[in-house]
Amino acid sequence: MKRIPVLFVLCLSVYGGAFDLNKNLSINGGAVLYFQTANPSVSNGLPSPQKGFGNTLDLEVNYHTNFFEFYTRFHNGNGRGGDKFFSDYLFANVNTLSDDNTEDNYDLTLLEAYFSFSFFKGNLNIILGKTEPFIFIDQNEFANDETTQFVGKPFVDNIFFDVEDRYSPILGFTYSYKNLEFSGFVQSIEKHEVYFNGSEWIIDETGHHDYDRQVSSGFQVNYKTDFNGLKGNYRFFVYNDTHPHFSYFADLSNPDSEPQLKIASGFALSFDQYLAENFGVFFRYGKSYNKIHPYKDFYSLGFSFSGVFGDKDAFLFGFSKVNSSKHTDYKDENHLEFQYKYEVSENTLIAVDYQYVQNLIDFPRADLSVIMFRVTFSF
Repeated sequence: MKRIPVLFVLCLSVYGGAFDLNKNLSINGGAVLYFQTANPSVSNGLPSPQKGFGNTLDLEVNYHTNFFEFYTRFHNGNGRGGDKFFSDYLFANVNTLSDDNTEDNYDLTLLEAYFSFSFFKGNLNIILGKTEPFIFIDQNEFANDETTQFVGKPFVDNIFFDVEDRYSPILGFTYSYKNLEFSGFVQSIEKHEVYFNGSEWIIDETGHHDYDRQVSSGFQVNYKTDFNGLKGNYRFFVYNDTHPHFSYFADLSNPDSEPQLKIASGFALSFDQYLAENFGVFFRYGKSYNKIHPYKDFYSLGFSFSGVFGDKDAFLFGFSKVNSSKHTDYKDENHLEFQYKYEVSENTLIAVDYQYVQNLIDFPRADLSVIMFRVTFSF
C-alpha cells in the first residue's frame, strides 16, 4: 500500500498540469524513476559493482492570498543507486536524487512547510517555516536541479555547505533592487551530544532544537545581467554552519581525550550566463575553513546546450575538482559528468547520464564509473 503515492503521481502526470482546486489552492508535484550502476576500477578493498532502481516522489500543496503564500512539500522515495555503498568512499556523492530517500521503505516525509510574505510590490520576500537554505543562496540556472539537470553533487550544490540538517526551522529573505538581489537566512540546527562508543568518539543528533544557540546563517549578493536578452547571474555568498563537526585531523580513538567540536564556515561563488538562446555556461567555487574536511576548496564548471538534434533535447557537460588539503596524503577528487536529455512531452523527460570520478577517498588510485537512466514526470 505504501507504493500507491508513486503510482498516483504517474497517473497525474498524464493529466498534464497542476490541480487548481480553487483560486487560492493548487497541487503540483513530480516523480523520478531511475536506474544507476557504479563500477570501481579496482576490486580489492572497495565494494563490488553496484546497480539498482530508485524513485522519488514530491507532492507540493500551495495556498496563496493577496497577503501571503503557504507552501508545503511531501517527499517519498526509495533506493540510493550508486551512493548505497560508494558514498562512504567519496567526498562528493554521485546521486543527489537519493539524498532524501530511505532504504527499503517508503516513508512519506514533510520536508518543507513555510509562509512567504511579499512587500514593496514584490521586491522584498520574507520566508518563515521549515525549508532548506538553498532557496536563499547558491542557486544556478544550469546546475541546481537534480531531477532535470546534473545528478552529481558537485554540480547541484556547494559541497562544503551541503549541511546535514538542511530541512529545519528557518527565517530568510530576498530583496531586489535594480540589477542586485540580496538574500540571507538564519536556520536552527539540532542539538547534538558527544560520547565515546567504545571504539571512537561519536556525534549524535538529539532531536531537539536550541533556537538561541545552534543557528546557522548565510548571506548572498547576486548581480543580474541582461545583454540583449542573454541573462546571467553572478552570486557571492558567505556562510557559517554551526552543525557540529569533528575536525578530520582529530584523534577519535582516544577515550581519555574528547575531540574539540568545530563549526564550518566559508565563502563561495555561483555564476551562470547565457551566451546564446540555447547555450549557457556555469561556474561554482567553494572555500572551507577551520580544517573540518580533508579538502580545502573545490570548483565546478560546464555548459548546457539545448536543441542538439531538435528543439526538445539538451546536452550537459560538467567538470569538478575537489582540492585536497596540503596536510593530508589525499589526491584531488575529480568529477566528470555528461548528460543527454530529451523532452518526450511537456510533463515527461528522459535522460542518460554518465559520471567518472577519479581518486576516491583513501583509494587515490581507484576511479569510479557511474551510469544512470532517468525518467522525470511532473504535473
